[in-house]
Amino acid sequence: MAKFYLGARLDAVLHFIEGAVALGLISGAALAAIVGQLILGGLLAILAIGMFLRFKRGRVRK
Repeated sequence: MAKFYLGARLDAVLHFIEGAVALGLISGAALAAIVGQLILGGLLAILAIGMFLRFKRGRVRK
């Protein structure tokens, strides 16, 4: 039995999305909006974690 690795799962998800776009279930614009929101959400999460750690470090020293 083959081991499942992250690349195989990602490849399967991308094939599923490609098939959905080919069948017209998802439009290209909707896919671009989803990817953009994921990127924006990731950047905002990184910023929030950075601010949290900065404020936490300031409180510990005082």
